Amino acid sequence: MRIVFIGTGEIGLPTLRMLREWREHELVGIVTQPDKPVGRDQKLTPPPIKAASQQLSVAGATSQCELELPILQPTRIKMPEAIDAIRRLDPDVIVVTAYGQILPREVLEIPTIACLNLHASILPRWRGAAPIQAAIAAGDRETGITVMYMDEGLDTGDILFQKKIGIVPDETGGSLHDKLAKIAPESFARRERRCTSHCARKPPRNLRTETRTRTRSA
Repeated sequence: MRIVFIGTGEIGLPTLRMLREWREHELVGIVTQPDKPVGRDQKLTPPPIKAASQQLSVAGATSQCELELPILQPTRIKMPEAIDAIRRLDPDVIVVTAYGQILPREVLEIPTIACLNLHASILPRWRGAAPIQAAIAAGDRETGITVMYMDEGLDTGDILFQKKIGIVPDETGGSLHDKLAKIAPESFARRERRCTSHCARKPPRNLRTETRTRTRSA
């Protein structure tokens, strides 16, 4: 199975590493945000996913073959040239984690099997960006990772699988971020067969307890 990973933030790093090391499937490309100026000197800095992917490529290289992954960094993923570049990767599945842009229909329709999102909350609670901070600020007692089919809405696709963890009283955004990052690969891998099956039944969404975070990007 050919997989394209789309993500930007550090929370996606464990999932990226798992996909890179997964012998049963092939990671064929990565899509992330453009490099951005950082700090007082405004040094152009790659996003965490790009930096990690470059290290993975070097670690996986051999004398016979360099296993460098294509890395796409479109300013806007809805641009025709970005869509065409992803289409040329010919993915069976697209896996998305904390990318920062909403994927257009043209991208969602590219994979032959599915486009899947790993979201850092127990949906339908805390759709959108910053779900970790939102859960802590609200005093939630639990959160988790949701594996979901993607559609054109903001985290509105059908839920495939959820893994819950507790939030301790002294939890910080950083500590909860790291816990969720750690369980994300397991959450995806445990349901990989169901995720990639054309016959997988998509469970209906329950929108009655939906809560959105204030920022718009997913």
